[in-house]
Amino acid sequence: MKRVSILLLVLAFGLGAAAVLMQREPAAAAGPCNVGGSELDSEETQFLGLLQQWRNSTLRYSSPLEVSGALNQAAAWFAEWQVNHGTPGGHNDDSLPGGRYFNQRAMDCGYTGSVGGQPISNGTGEGVFGVSSSGAAGVGPTQAMAGITYGGSGVYIQTNSTSLPAKCVGVAVKRNAAGTAVAWVVVIGQYPASSPCPGGSGGGTATTAATSTPTKTPTPTPTPSPTPTPRADGVAVTIVAGWNLVVIPSGPIDDVLYRAKGCYRSVYQQDGDRWLRYSPDAPPYANNLRTSNGGVFWVEGTAANCGPVRL
Repeated sequence: MKRVSILLLVLAFGLGAAAVLMQREPAAAAGPCNVGGSELDSEETQFLGLLQQWRNSTLRYSSPLEVSGALNQAAAWFAEWQVNHGTPGGHNDDSLPGGRYFNQRAMDCGYTGSVGGQPISNGTGEGVFGVSSSGAAGVGPTQAMAGITYGGSGVYIQTNSTSLPAKCVGVAVKRNAAGTAVAWVVVIGQYPASSPCPGGSGGGTATTAATSTPTKTPTPTPTPSPTPTPRADGVAVTIVAGWNLVVIPSGPIDDVLYRAKGCYRSVYQQDGDRWLRYSPDAPPYANNLRTSNGGVFWVEGTAANCGPVRL
C-alpha cells in the first residue's frame, strides 16, 4: 500500500503561488518543536540545490534561498511526527486542540516577527511528499523533488517584493525504523531582505554542511576590500554569517568572488558523490574547486556578515 500526499497551503504577503488558501491566525498557545536532529545532512543539502535550480527555472520571481534554522526545525519536527504516526502526507498535526498547521509550527520553532500587524509566519508555504510502502526508505532527493513540485505544492510560493522576498527555507527528511515510511518536508517563507533568516542562515545549531565535508580550522577574518568597479552584468550574491546557498557565475572562483573577499571563508559545490571546495585561506594544493561553471554553491560566510555583495 503506497500513500503519496502533496498538498498546497500558501500564505503570502506578496504575489502568491498557483493558489492561496486563507489560513486562520496562529493559535495563541505554542505547540512543541522538540525534534531529534534537524541539522542538514547530505541528502537534504542535495535537495536544496535541486530546489533552487527548479525555482530559478520555473518561477517568475525566484530569490536565492537562505537556510533558516527555525524553518529547519519546523520541517524536521513535522517530518518526524508524520513517520512516527504512520501516515506521511498532509499539513496538520494534532499537537494543539483543533490541529496545528505549518504557519503555527514555523512560529513555534522560532520563525517570529510581524509585517503590517500580521505574523511573518503567515508568509510561508509548505510542500510535503510522503510515502508509505515497503520501498519507502529508498525515496531520495531526486524522487522527492519530482513529487514535492507537483502543481499546488507550497514550493511555488513567490513574490515580486524585493524588500520581503521568499528567501528563507527549511527542509527535512525522516524515515521510520522499519523503512516503510518516509516524509520529505520543505517550508519556504518571506522575510526582510536586509535581515538574516531566523535561526541562522545556514549556520547555528539547526544547519550544517554535508557530513562529507572536512572539518575546518577557524582562521582570522580579513577585512573586506572590494574592487572599485563591479561586474558589468550586475550579478550580486548575499553572504551573511553562516551557510548561504547562492548562484555563482562562471569563471575562476577567486576572480568571481574578488569583491567578496573577507565575506566568506569557503565555497563548496557537490559533484556527483563528492564535494569540491575552495578556500582563500587554504594553500592551492588543498583546493579542488578552482573554476565555477555556474550553478548553485554553498558559501560559508564570515562574521563580517556582509549581506548583498555586487560581484
